Amino acid sequence: MRAMLLAAGLGTRLRPLTDELPKPLLPVANRPQIHYVLDLLARAGVREVVVNLHHLGGRVRAALGDSYGGALHISYSPEPELLGTGGGLKKVERFFADEPFILANADALTDADLRAAVRRHIEAGAAATMLLADWDPSGRYSKIEVGADGMVRRIGGVGGGGGLSPAVFTGIHILSPEIFRRLPTGAPSCIVRDGYLPMLAAGERIAGHRVTGYWRDIGTLAAYLDANAEVLRGALPGALRVSADGDPLPRRFPGARFSPPALVGPGCTIEAGSVIGPAVVLGEGCRVGAGSRLEEVVALPGARFGPGETARGGVRGEGWTPSSTS
Repeated sequence: MRAMLLAAGLGTRLRPLTDELPKPLLPVANRPQIHYVLDLLARAGVREVVVNLHHLGGRVRAALGDSYGGALHISYSPEPELLGTGGGLKKVERFFADEPFILANADALTDADLRAAVRRHIEAGAAATMLLADWDPSGRYSKIEVGADGMVRRIGGVGGGGGLSPAVFTGIHILSPEIFRRLPTGAPSCIVRDGYLPMLAAGERIAGHRVTGYWRDIGTLAAYLDANAEVLRGALPGALRVSADGDPLPRRFPGARFSPPALVGPGCTIEAGSVIGPAVVLGEGCRVGAGSRLEEVVALPGARFGPGETARGGVRGEGWTPSSTS
C-alpha cells in the first residue's frame, strides 16, 4: 500500500518554532513529529510514501533520507509554490497504483487503526473516507456531519440531510483513484473545496470512520505543549522512547529533583538544586542552571535556563522564549 504525507505547510501558528525548523521536524517527546506518522503508516502495511515539501523542505529530506525503519521507502515532491492539499496530491498522481491509498497530514498525532479504516473504505464502496474524531464544540474545527449509516453528509455547513451527528476531521483520508478526476492539473487546489464538496453535490459516497483512542492536532503552541505532556503521560501507547541505559534521572543528575513525568535528552546539564517536572521535556544539549524550577516546559535542543530561573507552561528554544502559548 502507498501513502502521501502533507509536509509543505508554513506552520505560521507555531512561529517562532517554525522559523528555522519545519513543522514536521518539531520534536514531540524528543522525536520529530513526522516519525509518529511514519510509524503509523508502517504499522498499517504502507511500504512506499511520498512527502511534499516547501518551507525548509531540504531539512525534512536531510532528516528522513530515502527510507524509514528499514521497510518504508520515502520519495519527495518539492513544491516551489504551495499547491494546497488537492494540488499537491494531484502533482503525484502517477505515484499511486489503481488501488486505495492513504493521505495524511504530517502532524496527525494518533494511534488510529489505519488497516480498519481501509477496510471500512472498501466495504463502504466509498470514493473517499475521512477519519473522524469526537466533536469539539470549542469552535477550533470545521464541523463534519455524518448520517446514521456513517456516511458524510455535510462539511462545514455545506451539504444536506437531517439527524446528523457532528465530528472533527483528523487530517487523515483513505482515497480511491476517483479523487483525481475532481482535482485540476497544474494548479493549486483544496481537496475539500475542489474534491469533497463537488462529490457530495454529485451524490458520490464519502464515508466517515470514527477514530478511537488518541488524536491530537498540533496547530498552536498550546497544542504543541499539550501533545508533549500527553505523550509523556502515556496517552500514545508505545510512542515514548527513553535512553537505552535505563539510568534513572536522579542518578544522572545528582542534586537535582525530578517530578514525573520528565524526559531529558542526551548531553544535557542540570545543576544541583534544580526541580524538573512535571511535564518537562529537555532536548539534546540543554543547560539548566542551579536552583532552577521548570514545570510544563518543552525545551528544544540547546536551550538554556539561568540559575534560579522559574519557567512554567512554555516552549524554550536556543536563545529565545515565545511570549505566549495561545
